[in-house]
Amino acid sequence: MDQPGRSAPLNKAEVGVIVLLGLAASSAYLTRHCIAVANTTIQADLDLTEQQMGWVLGVFAGGYFVFQIPGGWLGNRFGTRKAYSAISLLWSIFTVWSSLAFSWFGLLASRAAFGGAQAGMVPITAKVIADWFHENRRGVCSAVVAASMSIGGVIAMKLTAELMKHYDWRDIFRMYSLVGIAWAVAFYWFFRTRPQDHPWLRASSDASEGSASEASTSEGSPDAAAKSAEETSEEFVNSTAADEADTNTTAPQPVDWNQLLRNRTIWAINVQAIFRAAGYWLFVTWFPAFLEYRFGVTSATAGSLAAWPLAGVVVGTLIGGVCVDRLLAGAANKRASRVGVACVALFVCGALSLASAWSSDADQFVLLMSLGAVFSGAANPAAWAVTMDVAGKNTAVVMGMMNMAGTIGGFTMPVLLGYMIGDIKESGGDWNNVVYLVAAIYLAAAISWLFVDPDDTPEG
Repeated sequence: MDQPGRSAPLNKAEVGVIVLLGLAASSAYLTRHCIAVANTTIQADLDLTEQQMGWVLGVFAGGYFVFQIPGGWLGNRFGTRKAYSAISLLWSIFTVWSSLAFSWFGLLASRAAFGGAQAGMVPITAKVIADWFHENRRGVCSAVVAASMSIGGVIAMKLTAELMKHYDWRDIFRMYSLVGIAWAVAFYWFFRTRPQDHPWLRASSDASEGSASEASTSEGSPDAAAKSAEETSEEFVNSTAADEADTNTTAPQPVDWNQLLRNRTIWAINVQAIFRAAGYWLFVTWFPAFLEYRFGVTSATAGSLAAWPLAGVVVGTLIGGVCVDRLLAGAANKRASRVGVACVALFVCGALSLASAWSSDADQFVLLMSLGAVFSGAANPAAWAVTMDVAGKNTAVVMGMMNMAGTIGGFTMPVLLGYMIGDIKESGGDWNNVVYLVAAIYLAAAISWLFVDPDDTPEG
């Protein structure tokens, strides 16, 4: 939604919203990725094979896949305030459930339910950004959220590696569940689905109208006072009318599935999401165990080292957000802003991933993979921004489709790696086969972006 005056500095309410969205992403990824560090410990505790653990790591994406579009629908139907608070409470409860699992099936079921609860996070977040911020802000806002996801991953890797020296993995999961509960309470208290309903914005509007009225009255003209007050509030009234039209949650806008599914750009967005998610899921599932097996480092060292690629994603995402917005503002060219940034970034990421195959030790390997992760992160804001460009009023649903497509890669990658790593361990095969796979995935993602057109809207 393009609201008047949104090119001005963010007001306090908008800053509060983007901070809360970032904290939600960090909270979600803290509980989502702590299992990667506890991987080998959980295997030993429950007597699981690498193949079985691969299914545990992948089944999250199964639940995530199934509930992507329903999660976006919840935001439209009940409002983003209620829907977001509810799913945060749910994923926290399911994190506790995982801590109570004592069998492979129990852990599988809890992780599938956990994935289903977190499925609405991205589509609801996208709707909040589309409703609250001008399109010239979407790159940076998306970058903050996407970076916060990886910040949560960094914290999960570092903190879990440290906590596991002192606590059982089950206790750690329960501790992390408290974060999502606290966030849900804070979000429900502060946030409003429609910007004009936020008390801080209403108070600001009332104050500006009152000031204008007083100033005009002091000049001795009641008519001038009324006119000045009307002009002062005109922007807010127009914005309110637009907001009410775009964010009315009591009567959801119908989705024209025929137009969406016939749109080439939406298909291309979904394909690139599959490849990017597959590459990213190496870092948040098997990467610590891979470092343990290939380089012989301890689980604590592996967990600490595994945080660096995720930190690289954070840095790259923030850089990508700035590039996306500045290219759009400077060149007024959405293709350069979205497609150009993503293609170049993902190609370089693939090249650096391939170069890491010739690393002589864990530190050198992690350095190259982390540099590649910087470039992979730079493509995140482009993906969010182009989805909002193309989807318009269907942003929550189309973002759900893209994230749903990403779960195909998110599910396939850890399961495939479980079998690959198990086979390499048993047969003494080449560990670089994993690296070659990741490099090929990122190069395929770069090629997919060539079929994306930011101006190719379904309505067009």
